[in-house]
Amino acid sequence: MRKFGYRDGVDGGILDDDRLRILILGLCFFIAFMVLIGRLYFLQLHQGEEHRMLITRQSERRVRIPGLRGSIYSADGELLAGNRQAYDLLFFPSEMHQGSRRATSEYMYNCAVTLARILNRSEYPSVEDFARHLVISPGVPMTVFTNLSTVEIALVFEASRQTEGIDIQFSPIRFYPCGSHASHIIGYARKADAANAGDREEFFYYNPDMEGRSGIENAFDTLGADGTVLGLRAFPGRSVIQVNNIGYAQRELLGRTAPIHGNDVILTIDSRAQRLAEELLGTSTGAFVVIDADNGNIICAASSPRIDLAQFSPRLDPAYYRELLDNPEKPLINRAFQAIYPPGSTIKPLMCLAFLQAGIDPYEMIYCPGESVIGNATIGCSAHRRYGDDMDMIKALEKSCNNYMITHATQIGLTALSDMIRRAGFGRKTGLPIPENSGTAPSDELKMRLYKTHWNVYDTALLSIGQGIIAVTPLQLAVYCAAIANGGTVWKPQLVSRIIDHRGITHFEVRPETAGNLEVSPENLDIVRRGMFQVVNSSGGSGRNGRVAGLQVYGKTGTAEVGSGDNIRNITHFIAFTTYHDRTYALAITIEDGRSGGRTCAPLAAEFFRRYLLPAEER
Repeated sequence: MRKFGYRDGVDGGILDDDRLRILILGLCFFIAFMVLIGRLYFLQLHQGEEHRMLITRQSERRVRIPGLRGSIYSADGELLAGNRQAYDLLFFPSEMHQGSRRATSEYMYNCAVTLARILNRSEYPSVEDFARHLVISPGVPMTVFTNLSTVEIALVFEASRQTEGIDIQFSPIRFYPCGSHASHIIGYARKADAANAGDREEFFYYNPDMEGRSGIENAFDTLGADGTVLGLRAFPGRSVIQVNNIGYAQRELLGRTAPIHGNDVILTIDSRAQRLAEELLGTSTGAFVVIDADNGNIICAASSPRIDLAQFSPRLDPAYYRELLDNPEKPLINRAFQAIYPPGSTIKPLMCLAFLQAGIDPYEMIYCPGESVIGNATIGCSAHRRYGDDMDMIKALEKSCNNYMITHATQIGLTALSDMIRRAGFGRKTGLPIPENSGTAPSDELKMRLYKTHWNVYDTALLSIGQGIIAVTPLQLAVYCAAIANGGTVWKPQLVSRIIDHRGITHFEVRPETAGNLEVSPENLDIVRRGMFQVVNSSGGSGRNGRVAGLQVYGKTGTAEVGSGDNIRNITHFIAFTTYHDRTYALAITIEDGRSGGRTCAPLAAEFFRRYLLPAEER
């Protein structure tokens, strides 16, 4: 055997190559072990805490807990939107685990099928739904059936005694106890879209809030963006759960934060007035608005046809929604705030204020031949045939004389009329928190944009009798009527009076806010009011059907034609105000396809004032 070696300086001993290899290998192992021990030492002592925190975070899941949505009440305390107790059936994956996701999803599905048969329910999650839940959210329970009845709850308890992982939990749903009452104002709420939520990234398991979709539910869903003042939507709570290596919940860790309930919204709407207005409208298509003339609070705002909010919660009924969309009367439109109409003769008191401000003598007699001729066009007037030839301002208002209005309107011109129309609030939104229409105010620029021609004297004649290029909402008519009643103040109408928390503490309160002024003298207002009093209280007044024994009612009728040819329709109006116990109420009623403002709308106003204001023994 060949030897390699060296002399050791003493006896010249030689190491063979095997012993050298073993020595080198041992040295390598020793160095490797020392490096490993050093690394472990470093990780354990210097980075141990960091890794322990990382492992803990990997086994923790943050859960968002939605709070209870606030309620909506009328001014007199009636619940209009709240939360009803409901019970859901939940499956807990951590307690139904069968060894693999596939086996677990099939097991959960079979349990759902069995319970569906017992509960006589046809809708339940599919195997794919269960499998998807086990992948995305295995640490939280899965809702299988919702809104269980008391009988169903008893059946579930009886059927699930031998099955682990099934539970029934309280789950509040939005509740509209009054159905169609004030439905266009209240609106509705539905589950928010978790995918678009601003705080989605904060939570591993995200339970969404109820979100307002229309009406007050939407307008006051949230108030302060920083969360300092809550709206109807609650401030969510949160908890942390610990999960195992496959994501199943094991236990809830310390640090749970309870949600803060949403605040309650108190409307200015009086439920008794609202119900009476809706009753009086009946099946007619139109709107009925009453406001407090001294502060702008909306006392009632009925729109017909109405919608049934019970069909929108806990989920929207697709068949009902399709029915609403297909209805030619368009019930989804809030006619009180969103529908626009030509005002007809209800504009005449405002025209008279413009005449007076321009220096027209209210006692000057104007001959009415029964028609007004403007160029090649003729505009008729029924006042001549019924009531005689000569008209001063008060009689012209009483009899609703077209010729009187046209004569003075063409005399003072568009600018003076348009200025007064805009002061009354027409042509702009009133400032409501829910959707409304601004309507149309007349101008030469608008006519040029619409018809490519300039304003002319015939347009002015039509404007003076509430036709042509002008359109208003019933709410705008009520606001304008209130301004005549209160001395000229154009109020910003209010729907909400205050917002309170569940302890009754007020966090937000709406105060009266002016939006303008008619800028007319008290003497001129008094003349117009005298004319409006005659409209209702004289034997030949166009609004005599609005008279109420025991009340001084001031009003003005209006009838406007829309459409052409065989499709001409009447839009009928009545505006009125009265004072009872030092409180002044202004009203506007609009009914489509009515006979006339005096015959269709005025009797409804009289009935409202009689039944709402007067005690039973005085009616």
